[in-house]
Amino acid sequence: MRDGTAGAIAVESVLADGIPFGSHAFIAGEVASVYTGLLGLVAEESAGAKHLLTRLDEMPGLRTGLFRDPLVRRTVEDGVCLVAEGMDTIDPVMLDDLLTAAALALDGAGERTLLDADGRGALLGPTAEFGHVWAGDERGTLPGRRFVDEIHKRVPQFRVLAASRPQVEVLTRGARLACEIAPDLATSALRHVFMVVLGEFDAEGHTFNSFTLPGLPGVLILSPDVLADDAVAAEALVHEAFHLKFLDIDYIRPLFAPGFRQETSPRTTPAWHEDEPGAGGWPVDRVLTSMHVYLALSVFLDAAASAGGVDRWADAATRADRCRSRSAWLLDAVQPHLGCLTGSGRQFVESIGSMQVESAGLTSRTTT
Repeated sequence: MRDGTAGAIAVESVLADGIPFGSHAFIAGEVASVYTGLLGLVAEESAGAKHLLTRLDEMPGLRTGLFRDPLVRRTVEDGVCLVAEGMDTIDPVMLDDLLTAAALALDGAGERTLLDADGRGALLGPTAEFGHVWAGDERGTLPGRRFVDEIHKRVPQFRVLAASRPQVEVLTRGARLACEIAPDLATSALRHVFMVVLGEFDAEGHTFNSFTLPGLPGVLILSPDVLADDAVAAEALVHEAFHLKFLDIDYIRPLFAPGFRQETSPRTTPAWHEDEPGAGGWPVDRVLTSMHVYLALSVFLDAAASAGGVDRWADAATRADRCRSRSAWLLDAVQPHLGCLTGSGRQFVESIGSMQVESAGLTSRTTT
């Protein structure tokens, strides 16, 4: 038996809908507000930014959808660095061209984006709510080329693959399965996904399952190996979508103190990585995002254990307990480093601690 159904519901509710660290609607609204302000700065020097800002003034309801697009967000940020700081982040002509293209892509339904201006991209769900799957349809366009270049800036020697129709179908079924298993949790998380990209490293033997890219919010990178079955895909999507939620949270409520840098951060090696060379030495930001993800996965796997019927989740209850234990371990590990955090960062840590207490009754009870 597993106790604590009420606790599970409460934790899922906070992770999915709590304010300010859960609700996608709240977070997305704040993101749109921030980027609208940044776009105004760029518009002082960029005709493309001015054009886009005018379109948003005409259709303010499209702001949230527009600023889900990682290339729009990246372009606006690069434009701010160029205009306000004089940094060589983007060619002024490209800045104008991309933001003009973003303005032209807007339609009344709010479903067209800079990265899918012609509506040719594959969708992760029945609508654009959960974003898109990179199928290579836009790679010949300026936005498509810029997007791939931005990926390569962050992961050189990486090959971006165009998803095949069968691969898209596995991802779509995986997203649907995740929402059937934990509806509120998965739906809230997947709304932070804008583009799922399949890829592989050029170096032989360099394997991975999935990762996200700071600086490209909403982008989720998966190995094709993750598409072995629907359940594996579902779990990977939820896992990485919570990392994307964390990136958006940190953007609207900065969690780390001014001057914080990964390179100089205190380091922590989780107990489960002590015997794995190169797997430890986590900076404080990785500790925070991981304890958030582990807590979310514990809720998801508990729900999967209750649902049953999928071989992949035969050990879901055990794995849920392990995720809960790891989240708690990381919460303890970050306590000496709270000085690296802002007030919002400490509030975030406190909220994780409160949810861990709420979920404590979910630990498996074994009788012999």
